[in-house]
Amino acid sequence: MSGFFRFKTKHQQKAQIDITSLIDLVFLLVAFFMVTSSMGALSSITVHLPKAVQSAPARSGEMVVSVNEKNEIYINDVKYDVEALQEEFKKRKETLGDNAVIIRGDRKADYEKIVKVMDLLNRAGIPKFTLSTVKSR
Repeated sequence: MSGFFRFKTKHQQKAQIDITSLIDLVFLLVAFFMVTSSMGALSSITVHLPKAVQSAPARSGEMVVSVNEKNEIYINDVKYDVEALQEEFKKRKETLGDNAVIIRGDRKADYEKIVKVMDLLNRAGIPKFTLSTVKSR
């Protein structure tokens, strides 16, 4: 060896990264996405709901049936023909459990179409459903 010695100093500083603010930011983002994801779970189909004086707050259910102004029927944002509804309701009956089905009928939709959906739900063995409305001011 050619006489090189390494001496350790007592006050050797190590590089440190303070991640406290990063952890705070991640926590806030997680909390934000948890709150906003549960609020928009109802349906993305545009339906102009009828107004009612008394209206309960919106609840998220396992199944949302929407009837738009063109009388098209959607189950959880997927379009179905009237002929296929009964079979689809029977398939979803077990996964629905004790939850009520939410029916979102447009105020310009045919009343007959909404009654048909309610009738098919009853025939499939799903008697619990609610009609969605908007509280009038």
